[in-house]
Amino acid sequence: MSRSLVCVRRQALGLYRSLLRTAQHWEANDVEDTVNERNYIRHEAKELFAENKHETDPERIQALLEEGKSRIQIAQHYNNPYPRPMNLSQRVVMNSRNKAAQKRLHRQSKPIYLYSSEV
Repeated sequence: MSRSLVCVRRQALGLYRSLLRTAQHWEANDVEDTVNERNYIRHEAKELFAENKHETDPERIQALLEEGKSRIQIAQHYNNPYPRPMNLSQRVVMNSRNKAAQKRLHRQSKPIYLYSSEV
């Protein structure tokens, strides 16, 4: 295994542990919400890591790691583990008549913490 793969693997495992620690210590305003949100964090982490475990592109792996870090920071800042809604200016997307250009603009305007979301 090359040195860079070991480094990336270490970063990914560190992020996974950080997500599980965040879930373990997560506190919401309501006890029932706390349980639901902890389960959501664990489930989302397991699902996304399992979905991307065969990823080999170093740039894509770094993007996924950045997304995970930003989602933790946003969740802690807003005390809400669910992805923030995305508000795109329709003018940005609709200015182009070319469908491929519209898709590219939409993809480029999507925040990093929503790359793995289906929004």
